[in-house]
Amino acid sequence: MTTIPATPELTADSLVWQFLFWPSPFREASALALLRDWAAQKHAPQLILEARSTVDGVEYLVGTQLRHAHGVRRSVEQLVPGSVVTPFDSNERGEIATARRLKLTATDWPLEPSDRVATSRSILSALTAVNAPGERLVVQLVLGPRRQPMLPTERPTGSHQSTASKVWSGLVPDRRPNAKQALLRKLGQHGFTAAIRLGVQAAAADRRKSLLLGLAAAIGTVETPGAHLKLVNDKPGAVNQPKATWSILTPAQPLSVPEVSHLLAWPVSDNRDDRFPGQPPIHPRPVRPTPALLSGKRVIATANAPGVSGTIGYDVLDAMRHTWVIGPNGTGKSTLLLNLIVQDLEAGRPVVVIEPKDLVADILARIPDHRKADIVLLDPLDSAPVGINPLAHSDGRTPEVIADSLFGTIHAIHGDLGPRSADILRNSLEVLAKRDDASLTMLPLLLTNPGFRRSLTQRVIREDPFAAGPFWQWFDSLSPEAVDTKIAPLSNKLRPLLTRQLRAVLAQRNPKFNIRQVLRENKVLLVPLQKGVIGPESATLLGAIILAELWQAVRERAGTPEDTRTPVMVYIDEVQDYLKLPTDLGDALATARSLRAGFHLAHQYQKQLPPAMLDAFRNNARSRITFQLQSGDAKDMATGQSVLAPEDFGALPAHHVYVNAMRDNTVQPWASGVTLPPPPATSDPNEIRRLSRERYGQPLDEVEQGFTELLDQVAGDMDNPRGGRRRRQS
Repeated sequence: MTTIPATPELTADSLVWQFLFWPSPFREASALALLRDWAAQKHAPQLILEARSTVDGVEYLVGTQLRHAHGVRRSVEQLVPGSVVTPFDSNERGEIATARRLKLTATDWPLEPSDRVATSRSILSALTAVNAPGERLVVQLVLGPRRQPMLPTERPTGSHQSTASKVWSGLVPDRRPNAKQALLRKLGQHGFTAAIRLGVQAAAADRRKSLLLGLAAAIGTVETPGAHLKLVNDKPGAVNQPKATWSILTPAQPLSVPEVSHLLAWPVSDNRDDRFPGQPPIHPRPVRPTPALLSGKRVIATANAPGVSGTIGYDVLDAMRHTWVIGPNGTGKSTLLLNLIVQDLEAGRPVVVIEPKDLVADILARIPDHRKADIVLLDPLDSAPVGINPLAHSDGRTPEVIADSLFGTIHAIHGDLGPRSADILRNSLEVLAKRDDASLTMLPLLLTNPGFRRSLTQRVIREDPFAAGPFWQWFDSLSPEAVDTKIAPLSNKLRPLLTRQLRAVLAQRNPKFNIRQVLRENKVLLVPLQKGVIGPESATLLGAIILAELWQAVRERAGTPEDTRTPVMVYIDEVQDYLKLPTDLGDALATARSLRAGFHLAHQYQKQLPPAMLDAFRNNARSRITFQLQSGDAKDMATGQSVLAPEDFGALPAHHVYVNAMRDNTVQPWASGVTLPPPPATSDPNEIRRLSRERYGQPLDEVEQGFTELLDQVAGDMDNPRGGRRRRQS
């Protein structure tokens, strides 16, 4: 039986390690400021700085006594903006088999590379020469006693002389050019007494030698004519198990702050575009979320920035400020929406989903048991479809309000209809809205069948002899050819109402479902609108009608106390196709917040959106979730902040996001994360469809029979037109 040794209990004197994540760019001024701060510390804790490379890249560690660990982390993160320090398990450091120590040949002349960036790149290139699992290279600097800035003495030190020269000639002044200036650069700055070690692990001795000599040669690029580095043997244990405190027996040499910075293999450069071997990609940049985002209960993603564990999210009231989700196909938008929707379902909230792909199918497989009775599947392809009737007289809506809302919806879909078509449409809708048994499928028939039209307009003509009466009298006076000419521009816009799929939904004069049940009974309305099956025009028209009905129901909440309004979550994928409200969209989104309706607006790229819609999103969608963006959208999202560049937005892998969310009435800074995987399937979609069909659907043959009866009535009216002979007039 193997006994696992117990981990020794840590004390204040124990050596602990921390992981250093450097920003990009890692500016030289920041690196020198950090080292200078450490060098000036009076309590002078020993610091062990390592650069370790494996086939996975280069990682940076700092080791110190536990008592000093917090201070080290604080100094790094405050003096190097954008850096992150996290705990590191010492058991993961990995041992080396061969060690060497670098020894200075002179201590009165500084190490000064001619090109700092080139030297860093050379050292990192040597470190990344490892190419097999288990291979490892280490650069270790042990920083011990501090050295204060001082002036060189006037007396000769003989540091430039060999031992034989000192014996033969005594100490003589250094006659080399610029010797005094070099000595001043060496001694006139803060520094350390330091030990420099290299370590290597590889399967074969020749391989270890090759890697070690390559690393030593790269470090040799810091040498100057007066100062060289040479390799001397050292024990692997000095690298594998360094001591927590400095020993006076440690073989070391004086190094100034700039010299130390050259030897650490840190990716230091002031140029944002400089690339270094072994470093993580500059883009996309990981960004730590604020504590407020980490506490949000509606989870958007898992934080992926170094040093952060937890999820990024916001709360229900934050979502009332609306959420804008943007990213091309295949980046993970549907999975994000699915997770948010499932969270809302589990919380018992009312939900509306309108989408053109497979999101509804995924939702049906994840319905919690306690919400199965709440699901309303409005699928125009169903054998017993759920219907809606926008002309229904509900909640005291007047016919004029009903007609005006539908007119605004059709106008929002098609734009300017022209004065004649607009006049015909408005009067036709008012005729239908004044009946208790009307449906939208009657609208095309009203325009094309004289007998049917007269049967509907007689009442209107009597009740409104000043507006509707003269209009319909004029319309009935037109010849058939003139009627065809007048209604032709409008007919092609209304013709989708007579398609089989839309008839199935809109021809139900007394449907079992009213969209206000979503708000009052916490129902879940799911609307799949596959454009490839029902046609893009039909999908747009049906989606717009449903959203207009929903918006009218939301507006009716204005008469109820705000604290009694249950938040309703509205999800619209490919939003540009369906969000055609009969009012200004910006005003609608602004109003929806107080009425407790939170819209989640998803699409692929900004140019899909009409200018007014894009402007409304920018001004009113206070939470933004972006997947990988195209260059134009990336530039737009990067505007107004300095943390992320357009390249960051453009480099996001699939399912990675940047989140700029509202929390507690404050828009939080951007944060990076990875969206959650799809929740596991928990329900049978066929069962959910059956339950919805039984509660809210009408068999398609019954709907079609009702429509057939209406057509038979129309045919009879055409055979026996009422109203006498008309004048033929153009």
